[in-house]
Amino acid sequence: MSGLIQFHNVYRDGIQSLMGTSPSAKEIVAAHKNAHKIGTATIQTGGGTFYDIFAKKGRNEWAEIETILSDFKEKGVRQSALIRGDCLFKYSPQPFDVVLGMVREYGGMGMNILQNFHGLNDTRLTAGVAKAVQIVREEDGHDIEAWGTLCVEDNPNVTIEACLRAAEQLVAQKHTAFYLKSASGRLDPEMGYDLVAALVDEYPDMPIHMHAHATYGEAAAFYMRGIEAAIERNHTIGIDVVHPALAGSTAHPSMFKMHSLIRNHENKAISGAAPALDFGAISADMDSLLEMRFRYRRSEAKYDKDLLEAMRGARAPGGATATLRGIPGLEANLAAVLGTKDWDAIQLAVYQKAAEIQEEFGHPTQVTPYAFITSLYAAQSVIADAHHRPRKQGFAKSYISAYLTGQLGVVPENVDPVLKAHALHVEGLQSELDYTPAEDRVPGLPGAEDKLKALGLNNPTERQKLSAFLLDKGPEHVVACARGKNKPAVAPELPDYARVPTDPDGEFSNTGAARIKVKGPAYIVQALGGIATLELLAQKALFLKQLDDDLNIFPDGQEYKKDEWRNKLVRQIHDFQTSIPRMLAGAGFVEYSSHPPASKSEMALAFARHSTGVKIEKIIRDVMNGKGEGIYEHTKAALEDYRMRQTPSVILTAGSQELS
Repeated sequence: MSGLIQFHNVYRDGIQSLMGTSPSAKEIVAAHKNAHKIGTATIQTGGGTFYDIFAKKGRNEWAEIETILSDFKEKGVRQSALIRGDCLFKYSPQPFDVVLGMVREYGGMGMNILQNFHGLNDTRLTAGVAKAVQIVREEDGHDIEAWGTLCVEDNPNVTIEACLRAAEQLVAQKHTAFYLKSASGRLDPEMGYDLVAALVDEYPDMPIHMHAHATYGEAAAFYMRGIEAAIERNHTIGIDVVHPALAGSTAHPSMFKMHSLIRNHENKAISGAAPALDFGAISADMDSLLEMRFRYRRSEAKYDKDLLEAMRGARAPGGATATLRGIPGLEANLAAVLGTKDWDAIQLAVYQKAAEIQEEFGHPTQVTPYAFITSLYAAQSVIADAHHRPRKQGFAKSYISAYLTGQLGVVPENVDPVLKAHALHVEGLQSELDYTPAEDRVPGLPGAEDKLKALGLNNPTERQKLSAFLLDKGPEHVVACARGKNKPAVAPELPDYARVPTDPDGEFSNTGAARIKVKGPAYIVQALGGIATLELLAQKALFLKQLDDDLNIFPDGQEYKKDEWRNKLVRQIHDFQTSIPRMLAGAGFVEYSSHPPASKSEMALAFARHSTGVKIEKIIRDVMNGKGEGIYEHTKAALEDYRMRQTPSVILTAGSQELS
C-alpha cells in the first residue's frame, strides 16, 4: 500500500456545526455544486442531525435526504454518513428491525459509507449497524460499507490500549476501515501519532481516517502527527476537512490550511503526498457557501475567549449546550439562579461546572450523546448548588440515569459510586444493567405501523414506519407530511444591507429639505463585493483574533506559520480597507467634498457623502462582531498598528477611508 494522503469533505458536519442543520436540502446542494470536482475522496452528506432536525424544521426528512444523496450520487462522488451505532440518529439504542431498515433505505439511496460509532467505544453498540450493512450488501447488492470508529480525545479513559481492544472487535465485526473521531477537538497530537502507528502496525491492511473539530485549534497538529505516523509506514491515511468557506469556529480545519501544512512539511515524503486539489472548483463555490453561512449566522457559536477556555476545560464540543435550550424550563431556571438571561453567561457557568464534575461523572468522551448528558448534569448541578441541594440527587429518571446504569453501554469504572447509587435508585434497579444488543430488543416497526394506521394512513411505507418510530411525535409528523399539511421552516430574513437592491438607481430618503435619491446600505454592500465578501472578511477577522489569543497549536517545525498567517490576514484586510473608495467610486458613489451643497443635486451628493462612511462602519462592525463581540475593535487596532509600521509613502497612498 503506497503512502498517500486523502482529503474527505465533511460537508454535513460543517453545516451542522455552524448552521444547526437549518438550511434546506435545496440550499445545501445549490451551495456546493462543484464539490465533486475538488478532488476529495468522499463527501459526508448524511448522518448526525441530517434526519431528525429536518423533521423538527417541519420538512419531510426523507425528501430532504434523498434530494441531497441523489444530487451527489449523480455527480459520482462516494458519500458517507455518521451513524451513532444502535442509537442511529438518536440518543438511545434502537431495535434491529429499525437499524436494518434505516441502513437499507440509505443503501438504496446511494450511501456508500457509514461511519459507525459509540461514544465510549463500546463495540456492543456498533455490532447491529455492522451486521445490517453486511445484510444490505449481500441481499440487496448495494455498494455500502461500515467504518469502525474509535472516539478519541485528551481524556483519561481514552488510551492506546483501550483503543486497540476496541479495534480488534471492530475488525471482527467486518468494518472495512478505522475512523478516529473527535467531536470535541480536545486532543493530544502525540496520541494521534501513537494511535495511528499502533493501528498500522497491528492492522497493516486497514485504511485509517481521522476526524477532528477545530474548536480549540488542536485538530491540525493532531492530523499532522497522524499523517507522519502513516507516511513513515508507507500507509494511506485520510483526514476530514471542509471547504474554506465553512472552516474554523466549531467546524473542521480548512482544506486550504491542511494542504498548506502538508505541502510545507520538511519531510518530502509527506509534502509530496498532498492530494491534488482543483483550486478552481474550490473557488467556484466560495461565494455561495459564504452566503449560506451568513444567512444562518445566528446559529453559529460566537467566539469568546473566556467561554472557550471554560469549554476547553470541559472538553466540550462547540454548541453542545445549545441542545439544552430545547429542554422546557431549563434555560429559565438557569437564568433565575444565575441572575442573567445572557446565554453566553449561562453557557459559561454550565461549562465551568462541567469541568468541575468530570471526575465524579466518569470522564465520558464528549460526543453524542455523552456531551449532551454531561452538559445536562452540569446544568442541573448549577441549579442544585445555587439552592444548596446535593447535586448527586439533582436529577430524576433521564438520559443521566440511563448512562449511569448501563442502558447506553459501558459505564466508566471511575464514576462516583454515590452518584451511581442514586441513578440505580431512580431507575428502580439493584445493580447495573447488562447492555441489550439491538437484535435482542423488541421489534419497533410493527407498533409504528399500527399507530400510523390508527391515524388513517392505511399503507405506510418503510420510511414512514421508520420515522413514526424514531421521531418525536413521529406518527403525527408522518401523517402531516403525507397529507401535505407539514409546515417547513423558512429561511431567516437577511438584514437590509444584505438584500439585493430592487431599484437600480437608488432609494428615496427624506433629508428634511427635499426628497432625494440616495444609495442605501444594500448598494454599499453590493459595491464592496456582496455579502460573501463581507462574510469572508469577518472570518479573516475571527481567525486573526484567534491567532492573537494563541488558540491554534501548530505542528512541530511550522510554528512560523502563526506570524506568516497573521501578517497575511492583516495585509488582506488592510488591502480591502484601502480599496473601499475605489469600489464605491466604481459603483457611482461620490468622492468626499468639504464645500456646502448649493443645489438639490449637490444636497443629494452631500447626503450620500455624509451617510456612506457611517453606514460602512455599521455594516462591517455588525458582520465582524457577529463572529464574536469585540472582533471589529480588535481588527481595527491591528490595522492601526500595521499602518504605523509602514513607510510614510505607503501611509500617504492608503486613502482616507477607514476600516469603517
